[in-house]
Amino acid sequence: MNSPQPVDIFEVMHELLHLLRDRIRKDMETMETELTPNEVRVLMTVGHRPGLTQKELVDHSHMDKAQLARMLAELETQGWLQREPDPRDRRVRCLRLSAQGQALADGLHRSRQELSAHLLKDWKPSDLQQLMQLLEQARSSLLS
Repeated sequence: MNSPQPVDIFEVMHELLHLLRDRIRKDMETMETELTPNEVRVLMTVGHRPGLTQKELVDHSHMDKAQLARMLAELETQGWLQREPDPRDRRVRCLRLSAQGQALADGLHRSRQELSAHLLKDWKPSDLQQLMQLLEQARSSLLS
């Protein structure tokens, strides 16, 4: 068997991520939200990093600043998140999930954990550790 080409590896990774997103989207539908995948991604990010500023979220998500501002306003209006003044600089707004947003994030997090555990249930811990190291190495190569 020939050694896989780098492009082949990334094609498989792309396909795997597409399949995972499809499963997550189906789980989301069972939670009866009408949020877009980008809105869910924003809520999950805020849930993992409460107190994140809008600027930090723009930097993290690589989304357009104006588009993200509109999305945050809509998510706030719908009761999914809250924007509060930063105690150090009242001009800056810190983002936090509302109780409704936290409940959704918790449900999606559990769903992702269960799906991930199911997909990797037959892997040895040493293989998982090696895969994680290799993926982190690839990420570092892209960032340098």
